[in-house]
Amino acid sequence: MRRAKQWFAGVPQLPALAFLSAYVVLLLVVPAQLVFRPLGAPGTLANMVGLGALLWWCGARVGGLTPRRRSPVRLLLGGVTIAVLAAYVSGMLAGWYAPSNMRQGTDDVWTLVFPTVSQVHVAMVTAADRGLLSFGAWLGVALLAADGLRSWRDLDVLVRVLCWTTTVYSAVGIYQFYTGTNLAAYIQVPGLSANAVVGASLTRSVLERVSSTASHPIEFAVVVACVLPLALHLAIHRRRRRDLLPVLVLGFAMPLAVSRSGILAVGLALIIMFAYWPPAVRRRSLLIGPLAVVALRVAVPGLVGTIYSLFRGIATDPSVTGRTDDYGVVIALYQDQPWFGRGLFTFVPGYYRILDNQLLMVLVELGAVGLVAVLLLYVGSFGSALGARRRALSPRDSHVSLALAASIAGMLAASATFDAWGFAQAAGLTFLLFGLAGAASRLSHEDRSAAAPEGRVRELQGVRGA
Repeated sequence: MRRAKQWFAGVPQLPALAFLSAYVVLLLVVPAQLVFRPLGAPGTLANMVGLGALLWWCGARVGGLTPRRRSPVRLLLGGVTIAVLAAYVSGMLAGWYAPSNMRQGTDDVWTLVFPTVSQVHVAMVTAADRGLLSFGAWLGVALLAADGLRSWRDLDVLVRVLCWTTTVYSAVGIYQFYTGTNLAAYIQVPGLSANAVVGASLTRSVLERVSSTASHPIEFAVVVACVLPLALHLAIHRRRRRDLLPVLVLGFAMPLAVSRSGILAVGLALIIMFAYWPPAVRRRSLLIGPLAVVALRVAVPGLVGTIYSLFRGIATDPSVTGRTDDYGVVIALYQDQPWFGRGLFTFVPGYYRILDNQLLMVLVELGAVGLVAVLLLYVGSFGSALGARRRALSPRDSHVSLALAASIAGMLAASATFDAWGFAQAAGLTFLLFGLAGAASRLSHEDRSAAAPEGRVRELQGVRGA
């Protein structure tokens, strides 16, 4: 191990901060539909960087360069990794089938042709391989963020990169809403090709739902909603007036997707931040909130009413009843492989149905063991960020930890209403947030450990002086 450390010591090191910053830019700026064709859906530039991060972390781990302190987030990521690998093996051993009652009545005409057993097998094996590639990329980003950010300054800089990149991402959506021009369609990367329409927009009521570089307006809304707490952190602990801009742009862009998932995510995140804010900040937020709603109503007539109607008629909304109708047939499929599932990404919509619930998707693909592991990862990351908020020695570090906890909670809420891991940007952001929570937890422990001897010295000096 010492020889490995000596060998690595002579190798030029690229800061993890620079690597993760590049990942953030590639994740949100390059359209999610642009992929390296031989890899399929996992072949986005961001995912390839994520796989590089996994190799980097493994090399650092072998070389003894990663922090020795036990990390709850790292342990929980290990648990999910075991669940994903177990599901892959389970699917390969037990095989797959497509029940005749599984497909939705609204599927295209071509889906009326029922697939053969061999067709299902080939498709599922390919899908399972794609699942491993995607998960490896997400895992690499989470581990590199958790162990590679060496200071609160690194964490702060990466949060700034994330917020300002999301500001550009949101601005593209705003421009699309007002002009109808799809800027994302003009982005081309040599070596990549589109596996779907880039920057497509949908309509709800009389409003156009924008997607920017995301695969769907729901993904756009959830990404913006989960970065908004971090943008609020920048605004509250701002160094310059321009740090207010991300809050304004993100707060205006998110409702333009007209998405329940986005509203739920930002609503829960803001409730958590409000609960921990000091009274002065709470009072200001209670004054600003209603003014923001009025400004949104003036800027986009009909938008607030449309969003309100999404929740007022939720019991009879076809998009909601369609989700609840999934439960019976999906649970029946889950019961065939209840413990370890059938493999990540193997619930292919073309052979089964669109399932707008990531937690239910995890139950089917990773089984009960996988669902428990994933929920523990969400809850453990949330708790790690809140623990870092309590231990942090400066108000700024404490508040960014709170913002991370709020973002993770918002992503968990959104995962119950759409298949977040099926969308490259939402999934990548989710695991980046896990890693940042792990980094905040580690840094807060290191600060406390460094401060403890100094406090003990001052205590002994006080006793001697008495």
